Amino acid sequence: MNGEVFVFDDIINLNYQTKIKEILIGEGTYNNLDFPWYFSLDISNSEEYEDLGGRCAFIHNFADENGIVSKFHPFFLKLIQNSCKKINLKKVEIYSGSTTFELPTFKRNIIDDPYTSVKNSVSMIYFVSDSDGDLIIYNEKEKSKSYTLKKKISPKQGRVVLFDGQLYRTDVEPIEHRRCIVNYDLRDLSVDSHI
Repeated sequence: MNGEVFVFDDIINLNYQTKIKEILIGEGTYNNLDFPWYFSLDISNSEEYEDLGGRCAFIHNFADENGIVSKFHPFFLKLIQNSCKKINLKKVEIYSGSTTFELPTFKRNIIDDPYTSVKNSVSMIYFVSDSDGDLIIYNEKEKSKSYTLKKKISPKQGRVVLFDGQLYRTDVEPIEHRRCIVNYDLRDLSVDSHI
């Protein structure tokens, strides 16, 4: 993707958006299963949180280096397909996938340390609901002492962000609303791959 960032609203219809929201942060089920969240003491990648006890969140992995690891992954395939179609990715491999659910915190105004995904990947972030806690994407593809802003994206239900997985990015912790995202890292397997 060569440093590109794409933001699309309502890439999936409202019914599908609502169902995702119900399953992840409501009382919906998928194949008669309640969605299992797993507690993480710190998702921040930031040394600043160590003295504060970490930045807690709930996580659930859909896929990792071992392949698909969640029964809930198939529910998100249409989201992935619609996103890939929008930027003309014809064949992808799922490298990793997860969802994160954060509760609002005290007004600490700490930004996580920047992080990146695997080489030659496309990162896809879907916002489950309106919230605060912006996604910040930087211009840099290598670790740096200072980063320059490329794009700042506010969470909005139905919004998908697709970008070069090698770009460093970070998240601002939510202080007003619950923040829930679905995140996949994809590898472009098409013959004319431009990643």
